Amino acid sequence: MKTVDKYIKFKEMYPDYVVLIKSGNFYYSFEDDAYLLNYFFGYQIRENKVGFPMNAKAKVKSVLNRHNVNLIEIIDDCAYVLETKNDNTYKTKLTEAKSSILISNMLNNLMSAIEIKVKKEQANYRLIKDFVDEL
Repeated sequence: MKTVDKYIKFKEMYPDYVVLIKSGNFYYSFEDDAYLLNYFFGYQIRENKVGFPMNAKAKVKSVLNRHNVNLIEIIDDCAYVLETKNDNTYKTKLTEAKSSILISNMLNNLMSAIEIKVKKEQANYRLIKDFVDEL
């Protein structure tokens, strides 16, 4: 069974948990959980997944615990609940993560557009700066 298939199987059983799939010397997570791991740790999302080395698991567990986010680890088709909080903030933190990623993407697009305008005509820098200062 592919790693992503394992993720989907266990995510259906544990929808409000970050699901970590151990594969070799790494942990992987997908979809919404990838957004959360990107938000908390800056892990790059590639092909709708994130991965991190085994030695980072304690840090991941600690940070998610501090933010009251439930966590489950999958090793060889067995689920091990690492954190279960009665006041689980998974959905709230996921909303924050998605908003943060959206804002980051918008700012990156804006910076690219500004760079093009300023490279085309340096005088545009002053126009853009004055506009931003007026906001």
